[in-house]
Amino acid sequence: MYIIKPSPNLPPHQQSIFLQGASYIIAEKNMILGVWTENTPNIEGTATVTIGACQLEGENPIQFLITCINHINSSHPNRKIIGPMNGNTWMKHRLIVQTSKRPSFLMEPTEPLTLLSIFEAAGFETLSLYSSSTIDLTTEQPDFSRVEKIVSDQGITIRQINTNEFESDLTKIYSLCLSAFSHNFLYTPLPKEAFMHSYLSKKELIDPELVILAFKDESLIGFLFCLPDSKPHTVIAKTLATCPKHRTTGLGTLLVAKAHQQAKTKGYKETIHALQHESNSSLRISQRFNAEKFRTYALMIKK
Repeated sequence: MYIIKPSPNLPPHQQSIFLQGASYIIAEKNMILGVWTENTPNIEGTATVTIGACQLEGENPIQFLITCINHINSSHPNRKIIGPMNGNTWMKHRLIVQTSKRPSFLMEPTEPLTLLSIFEAAGFETLSLYSSSTIDLTTEQPDFSRVEKIVSDQGITIRQINTNEFESDLTKIYSLCLSAFSHNFLYTPLPKEAFMHSYLSKKELIDPELVILAFKDESLIGFLFCLPDSKPHTVIAKTLATCPKHRTTGLGTLLVAKAHQQAKTKGYKETIHALQHESNSSLRISQRFNAEKFRTYALMIKK
């Protein structure tokens, strides 16, 4: 086992781990593991160490992972270890627990199924569960016209993201994310610069007609961020948020219905409701659209 620190001479795949904020990399032969010690989630008021960017397909991956755990514990005592997670929940995280034969979708965690058994054998337990589901847009969609009237009667307007004011709208989305997600499990604030870079760098993948915003006067109080999948005729509902200070009955459901309607108009045949936490309200919204689960994921913890 040896430790890799940031250096301009590293190969690209290792450089990319450091660009995501890793503190160091633990390596042995062809196995590597990124370790994050800063800007990681808190559990019970204490910062965690997260491990991610796992390449554990070597000769003895379980023993390698145990060795990594022992090294982290000696360097950072009293800090629980979460993985796989590249730093925090804004970054790539989760491993696959159960799956259908459906191919992966754009930006989905794609670690091998063996990763779960390796983590469990090294003493990790399930910390939280997530799932992805599909909604068939070729069937008749539920009628939410009553909800739309309730929302409209409260002076709430709904529009698509403005491509001419793209950065301005992204800034509003960022501010809403901070308030909407601040009480989420494992929430870690993300600097505005990192958020803006993440979405601006993916601008060519974004269809503005599939990003739905809800305003009360001039304030953004809800949004649903969708983007086309790499698979034809499929759209991914990636992020849904509503403002905690403007609780409006059915607003989240209406945003989803509007996105489905727009996607269907554009020729999409299905929507993926992606990577939803088991206790998230968006999961209940998905059930209103007869969602069918096809994948389950987990975050693991070594206490």
